Amino acid sequence: MKLKYWLMIAFLIVMLLPVAAGWALFSLYNYYNEQLAVTEYVELSGRLAPIEQVLSEPGLYRLQSADAYATLSKLANEQVNFDLYLPSGIRVYTSGGDTWSAGAYTVRGSELYRDLYDMQTRHRTFTLKKPVWEKGELVGIYEITMLRGEWLKGISIRTTWVIGSAAVFFILLYGTVLWLLSRKLFRPMRQLMGRMHAFAQGEIPMNDVPIRRDEMGTLLQQFDAMQEKVRQTQAEVEKEQQEKELMVASLSHDLKTPLMSISAYAEALSVDTSLEPLERQEYRDVLFGNVERMKRMIGELEMYTALGSSESGMAMVEVEGEEFFDMLLGSYGELAEREQIDVKTVVCTNHLYQVHPEQLMRLTDNLINNALRHTRTNGVMGLGVIASDQPLPEWIMPSLDLELNEYRAGATLILVQNEGPAIPEEQLGRIFEPYVQHQNQEENGYAGGSGLGLSIAKRIAIRHGGDMRMWSSEGYGTLAACRLPET
Repeated sequence: MKLKYWLMIAFLIVMLLPVAAGWALFSLYNYYNEQLAVTEYVELSGRLAPIEQVLSEPGLYRLQSADAYATLSKLANEQVNFDLYLPSGIRVYTSGGDTWSAGAYTVRGSELYRDLYDMQTRHRTFTLKKPVWEKGELVGIYEITMLRGEWLKGISIRTTWVIGSAAVFFILLYGTVLWLLSRKLFRPMRQLMGRMHAFAQGEIPMNDVPIRRDEMGTLLQQFDAMQEKVRQTQAEVEKEQQEKELMVASLSHDLKTPLMSISAYAEALSVDTSLEPLERQEYRDVLFGNVERMKRMIGELEMYTALGSSESGMAMVEVEGEEFFDMLLGSYGELAEREQIDVKTVVCTNHLYQVHPEQLMRLTDNLINNALRHTRTNGVMGLGVIASDQPLPEWIMPSLDLELNEYRAGATLILVQNEGPAIPEEQLGRIFEPYVQHQNQEENGYAGGSGLGLSIAKRIAIRHGGDMRMWSSEGYGTLAACRLPET
């Protein structure tokens, strides 16, 4: 339940529940009083019967001396009191004092005749008034008042019970409200503050937050999502920083060799005057070659950095697949012949593609040049562009058919396969990281480029909305596959 609705309902219950409890307690108290009054009435009726029999004597209701009422004093006590009245309202006798005196004990008729035959229950007493008749004529009225002794004795006990019950009810209500508030508000707030403190200290909280369906649950989930996003961003920043440090170190190492060569040959040209013109030309060629090599390294570093920037965009154009890729792959046949490598080219697509032609040419150039360097002499290299609805070429490694069909679902594959030594599995997972390939090639005796070629190729593929993977198997070689979305 949403927290705002829960709070509204809780406040309504807290306001109405005491009223309902008070009404229930009041009703229970009245019911108990009524039951107790009935019991008292039955008991008192038996005690009043002999008194009523005496007071019903008509001879008592006339003005006479106090001696005539001497027998009535024996009927009265601390619990019972009675008064005798004439029809005119004159009180002729009271058990609580002297008899009448002129005009001093006169009761108005409206009061005297009110509630005849009706037992009046008051807080402390029961009162009963009845008329006395003689030969069909009203001669007087008696009023009996009896003290509610048992009732008065139980007042303090009932009062204690009422106050105690009310106190217990409010304690339970207060405790329940506190428990519910703790469960719905205080506990989630403590969890949130704990997570915020742990996040500020750079720690990862170990306890899992239970799934809640209210605003506090949403807040906790959003905070956890924010933490995860910040951690991912920090990890990416750290990775980029490490990548930059590696690039700087690798570039410094790679530039050191041509710089030393340039320095040595430049010094030789400027100092050694005995060099022949042909030697001088050879030195100049070496200098220009090293300069070009350094320019390529710096250019590839600029390209790699630009492709990794979110602000740099590429202007895409729509191309017809078969014509574009025929032209793109056809230019490498002569190069492969010079390297004494047999090239098998397959282009099977009739789709349209949104591409950046120059960048896509750089992607294929990096992949193919890399494959040419690692293909043995008189070996075979496979080049292919296969749409998602076309069969894979026969020169593909047989073990990759199923995996490649899953990988290319809904996309076209650009395939470059060479015949050469297999790349170890632990190195294959890092093959697209910058400079990793270059370092591994040196360890295996390869003479490679700057080490950014495959990293640049993968970033170009990602910029086109695709991806790139590589497989390697002993006895077959290495396959590079680039996914390209189909329009």
